[in-house]
Amino acid sequence: MFKKVLLLLLTFAMPIFLFAQSSGKIMGIVKDKDTGEPLPGVNVILQDTYLGATTDVDGYYVILNVPVGAYNIEASYVGYTKMVINGIRVSANTTFEQNFALSPTTLELGEAVVVTAERPLVEKHVTQSISKVTGEELESIPVRGITNILALQASVVVQDGAVHIRGGRSEEVGYYLDGASTVNPLNRSNSVHVIQEAVEEIQVLAGGYTAEFGNANAGIVRSELKTGGSDMHFSVDAQTDKFAGEGEQFLGTYSYQEHVIAATVSGPITNNIRYFLAYENQDIGDTQKRFSKGFTFDETNMVNPLVDNNASNPRNDPTNPSYNPDTLTSISYPDGFTPNNWYNRHSVNGTMLFDMDQFKVRLSGIYTYSKNFQISTPMLNVFNTREQPYVNNNMLLGAKFTYVLNPTTYMDAKINYSYNAGERTDDWYGTDWKSWSDSAKIAADHGVTYRSKYDPDYNYRINGFYFRRNGTLLANYSKSQQSYIGGSFDFVTQYNKNNEIKFGLDGRQYTIRQFSVNPASYMKLADAWGGESNIPLASLGRIVGNAYGYDLYGNENSDGFDGPKQPLFFSSYLQDKIEYEDLVINAGLRFDYFDSKDRYLKDPTNPELDLTNNTVKDDQWVEKDAQMYVSPRLGISFPVSAQTKFYAQYGQFVQMPRFNYIYWNSFNYGRQIAGGNYYSSPVGFNLDALRTTSYEVGFNQQIGDNAAIDISGFYKNVKGEVQADRITPSPDAPQIQAYNVLTNGDFATTKGLELKLTIRRINRLQGQVNYTYTAAEGTGSGATSFISAVDHLSQRPTTLFPLDYNQTHRGSVILDYRFGKDDGGPVLEQFGVNLLYSFNSGHPYTHVTTSGGQSDQYDMGVDYLSDTRSRKALEPVNSSSTPWVHLVDLRVDKSFNITDDLLATVYMRVNNLFNTKNVINVFPVTGSPEDDGVLSGVINQSRTESFINANGGEDYVNMYKAINLDNSQAYWQYVGQQIYGQPRQIFFGIKLAY
Repeated sequence: MFKKVLLLLLTFAMPIFLFAQSSGKIMGIVKDKDTGEPLPGVNVILQDTYLGATTDVDGYYVILNVPVGAYNIEASYVGYTKMVINGIRVSANTTFEQNFALSPTTLELGEAVVVTAERPLVEKHVTQSISKVTGEELESIPVRGITNILALQASVVVQDGAVHIRGGRSEEVGYYLDGASTVNPLNRSNSVHVIQEAVEEIQVLAGGYTAEFGNANAGIVRSELKTGGSDMHFSVDAQTDKFAGEGEQFLGTYSYQEHVIAATVSGPITNNIRYFLAYENQDIGDTQKRFSKGFTFDETNMVNPLVDNNASNPRNDPTNPSYNPDTLTSISYPDGFTPNNWYNRHSVNGTMLFDMDQFKVRLSGIYTYSKNFQISTPMLNVFNTREQPYVNNNMLLGAKFTYVLNPTTYMDAKINYSYNAGERTDDWYGTDWKSWSDSAKIAADHGVTYRSKYDPDYNYRINGFYFRRNGTLLANYSKSQQSYIGGSFDFVTQYNKNNEIKFGLDGRQYTIRQFSVNPASYMKLADAWGGESNIPLASLGRIVGNAYGYDLYGNENSDGFDGPKQPLFFSSYLQDKIEYEDLVINAGLRFDYFDSKDRYLKDPTNPELDLTNNTVKDDQWVEKDAQMYVSPRLGISFPVSAQTKFYAQYGQFVQMPRFNYIYWNSFNYGRQIAGGNYYSSPVGFNLDALRTTSYEVGFNQQIGDNAAIDISGFYKNVKGEVQADRITPSPDAPQIQAYNVLTNGDFATTKGLELKLTIRRINRLQGQVNYTYTAAEGTGSGATSFISAVDHLSQRPTTLFPLDYNQTHRGSVILDYRFGKDDGGPVLEQFGVNLLYSFNSGHPYTHVTTSGGQSDQYDMGVDYLSDTRSRKALEPVNSSSTPWVHLVDLRVDKSFNITDDLLATVYMRVNNLFNTKNVINVFPVTGSPEDDGVLSGVINQSRTESFINANGGEDYVNMYKAINLDNSQAYWQYVGQQIYGQPRQIFFGIKLAY
């Protein structure tokens, strides 16, 4: 039934693809300035558009479906002076109130009263806390990138690159662009890149949201693209830090070999066709931007020669006739620059509006091509020049068709299409992955000798550290495809002066494929079995990754257990926005239908296996029924006056978990369900939606004419978050042993206080202060937080503790001081400074002890962080905290008018102005960022001494300090995070705008 409804929607809107820009509403009352009497029949229009309305007998007007952006609004009436208010700003899903007081005509014909609008400090029609950043504000702040912008907003925590809103896990955030979902359902990250110069507005909805939005429990991040105006404009912006080479300094700061070039062009094609187009190229030589410390080991600072002593290499065996160990002259790593971690991206964003008054079509599109390579062990890769970059093509297209039935009623039909394809390549043999490990080709083409037909020469082993030789593969071959086609329909009517009613339907059907393989292992199997087609599926299934939508040879597969995953989402909503002078209510009801295409075992304690292929037999699985939920939403605003309002928000929210928890192929399921081995990423099945109930109350007060404070308190609880569990076989289950799975079970609560202070520009100074106090607690910070306890059959936490990403205190201060046109004299005219200060109180961690587990001389300081079975807590979970973080960013700019219409701006942008070495993570055994517990003997003194004695003594100690303490190499490799925040980076740029 639901599939039929979705197909009907898509067929209805099939002529063009796209996603639709969100819109807002303008309303108000027009009165006689002298008498205060309402004026009926006044024409109110948005200049340079077809949008407008006529006031009723009460002087009331409303303009619906206004695209997000800035406008000049005009009111005209016979016998009265025309009035124009410039620069009003309409936000997505927000009512903007603009009243007029017209004077009887006293001026000469054609003259008008022109007023410049000020952004209201108290928005009485908004019923929840909302953070907004406009395109104009993005131009002057010193940071770039959506994630960095989000980090400045109230209630948002960005930790180790992950976005958390009000204590939610990173997968609980929803992302929208022009009203279309951009969430990758596999990992629930944002799947598109929006060019900063193309952004009209960014909103963060943290305190709840209306029934139009779903499948996101913590918060919504919605971005809106610009639309072309009635005049032609273009801009070119180029900025770079490439004023020094790799490992060199300029103005006391290292260059990370980064540049950004962005260009825009917009304007009319005809009176009713307008376009906007943006292009960006970002090239980064060092994506990590670490406080890295270079080193050189050679005969000048080593006790012993740099002789390879890898015992696996027969050339290093003195009893071998071919005994001939390699001796290196030196091992060097650059200062202040991270090799093997680069990124290059080209993006195009565009919109086109066909405005035929009663009928409108808006087309939008995003395309991004990126190529990047990143490894977490660059210090062990100093001799290897070979890389395997990942190439990604991402596209999001759509169209919105709007038909205006009458001035107070319209309908939207939308269709959108998303496509994302990625593939791992090799800089020697491209995508011909069967040649990646071909020793004959490699020797002939690159002069590199392998030890065997498909295996590179053994790594160098120097003082216990393994350094890769040239030609070693650093990544397996992989490819993926993900697409969705979706459609929606919305009906909106201003039913009467006080009620705006909205009804909508939305559906999306995904198709997801992925494949990965170890090229050397594959070719060895092919040789051993006399050809690829002869390889037994059981053997092939062991070396191929979690492949579905592709067969085990990498060919597209369209059906069966391991066919593509095709989840289906469908939703509908009904929303009534009730607006009175002293009361605004947003009341809505949402219906969600989630068909994840999940499966579950008839009897997980005794499934029957296919022992030939090492899989679970197909008849042991049952298709999981689709899940359906109804969620009420209620927001209330009490405007006491134009300067004061109280508001409250209540909502129930549901969302699906990450689908990479449940999307596994038959061979991975069979291998793990058979049991007997430890897997840090266990399989999942039969997962239900996560459920959240959220409450918020707030107070918004204008202070004087130029400032306002917004204080809100919030509380929410989350049930059904994913956690690890253990399945114990039934006594009569001969084929399996105990195994770990992912299931619903964790719960969390978050409470806190949010404060925002907004200051309009006063004597050139404008400011904003955000502060959030949060207490986020739960029974698990992630799906596998306590997998070691599960594996050991130990008790998991059942009481709440601070979550890993809880930052109790977090905030930012933005100050912008700016001289305008004809202000400040020739030197300071159009000169501006933007200073950004951000801070947080650190995050929780647990002080632990470990014996070192199955670690060696390289990873003993971090092995317990990935394989947690060897560690033991010395205190209640997350009782300790990392240090406070303080960061200052700066932008200084100066503009010049080359002509009346052409403006040039030169600027300097500095991130981490004072080069503060912020500690963002620590080693849990010591609580220090500098001591991992190995050389200090905290972990296991006797093992440390044995490592020192067996690996060169003082040489081992010096190398360990350089690699694992000064540069935290092993921590980065095993945890995937950094110990310190990013150092200072300086950009110089120039922008031309017409």
